[in-house]
Amino acid sequence: MADIYVDIGPMDGSKAPKEFADKAKAAMKDAVEGVVKKASGFTCSKKGEGYTIRLKIVELTVDGKEVNCKLSGELLRFPKPEIVSTSLSGSGKAAGMKPEDAVEDCIGAVAEDMMKKVIPVMKKQAR
Repeated sequence: MADIYVDIGPMDGSKAPKEFADKAKAAMKDAVEGVVKKASGFTCSKKGEGYTIRLKIVELTVDGKEVNCKLSGELLRFPKPEIVSTSLSGSGKAAGMKPEDAVEDCIGAVAEDMMKKVIPVMKKQAR
């Protein structure tokens, strides 16, 4: 069986404070890509049958050096979109660093954790 393709869909940072939106979207994308590249039997580069992952920020609060974040996401079939799950979610906290670093750390860790939970689901439901 060929590797399962994972399309990294658009990341929604619209709920993030404007000054952190781009960093937040990049952290989500980088975390998804990192987990997929490390997972056996998955690829982000060789298009084929697989899945699309879309993540969005539900809440992002930056209070001094403390950041709280909540993410949600969707798992769809690729290339023909068909919803597999809309219940991806996670939350986290980061503190003790510059706000932009805490945003990246919080969102990256939550997105990575979400992906580690969904990889087995994608493997099990692969066609």
